[in-house]
Amino acid sequence: MKLDRARLQALQRHLLARADLPPPAGWIRVWLSGNAIGAASPEVARFLAAREPRCTLGERGLEFVDDGFDFRDRCALLADAAHRLRDAGLLHGWRDEQLDVRPLAGGTRLATIERAACRALGIPTHAVHMNGFHADGRLYVARRADDKPIDPGMWDNLVGGMVAADESDLQALAREAKEEAGLDLARLAPARGGFVRERRPVREGYMVESVQVFDAALPPGCEPRNEDGEVAAIELRDIPEVLDAIERDEFTLEAALVTLDALLRRA
Repeated sequence: MKLDRARLQALQRHLLARADLPPPAGWIRVWLSGNAIGAASPEVARFLAAREPRCTLGERGLEFVDDGFDFRDRCALLADAAHRLRDAGLLHGWRDEQLDVRPLAGGTRLATIERAACRALGIPTHAVHMNGFHADGRLYVARRADDKPIDPGMWDNLVGGMVAADESDLQALAREAKEEAGLDLARLAPARGGFVRERRPVREGYMVESVQVFDAALPPGCEPRNEDGEVAAIELRDIPEVLDAIERDEFTLEAALVTLDALLRRA
């Protein structure tokens, strides 16, 4: 099937414009060890400055005061802040998953933090998504469970999830492939695609995320099945049907962009 490259590019441009938005006016830069790490709402910043003894709110922004702290100390400091935010009802969907915290400018990780706190503090996250193709060119897509805290009921890539602290992207992909689709990554030989980058306000705060795209052709007889309860349905769809659904905003924004990344490489 020949893909309409102009349609794909126009749809990608439209979605990229929605995926690249600055923090809302008045949001406050967050600092750790002299490095900018995120952006928080005035409500979150004022709360931490008042309730967390090692936070100060000044002209530069919200600063975690950590003079002389090592990596473990910084992890403990951010853990305390995350628990305070949770207990105050300022973040939701606690996951008991640690993600890396790095400077916005890039570099060595400074600490780890509970996943649920990342968007409340505008801390960048890294994820992996995989497009799963049938041998005939159709695409496997997954509907997110209705009880998911983020984007419930929307359509998604076959596999997708966060890269946890101390995990490589391939390790994260293997874990998510098993949990979300019952797949053994060693049998799939996934190919790396491009990167999808998002920065935009969301209900939970400010989302800053980079997604490494992978593509894989599922072998004959392979039928993906969810194992962790986070996927309500998996369907095999023709590409035109997928594009129509993306245009109707039935897919999450990142899943739509990940899908288009793959299709543009095939057009």
